[in-house]
Amino acid sequence: MSTDARLLALRYYRASARHLQSDLAALAANPTGVVLWSPRLVVLMKAAHSQQPQEWLHLAVSPQQADSWYVHLLAGDLSLARRLACMVPEHRWVCFQRGRRSAAPHRLPWQRVVCRTRI
Repeated sequence: MSTDARLLALRYYRASARHLQSDLAALAANPTGVVLWSPRLVVLMKAAHSQQPQEWLHLAVSPQQADSWYVHLLAGDLSLARRLACMVPEHRWVCFQRGRRSAAPHRLPWQRVVCRTRI
């Protein structure tokens, strides 16, 4: 199994109905879109409203009253992601969907996710 996060992300897109180029374009058009694409870590996320999971997958749009970060895709080094999280504006929550089959929305307090250890 490869440890290259980019290959893991590509594997996700091959198995999903979503398209990488469309998601990257949507996040590039979103003023709060975050894209990190490296061998060690891939992150695709945007600001969102934690109580509106039906809007999370619309990656080009972020509400003005966002209270969370929606992590669409995270592959690779989770400890690095937690350390880098201190570099984006803080929101109250981090939201994600674990496993695209069930697509159950999850919400965790930002303070539980972010690591305060300096890089």
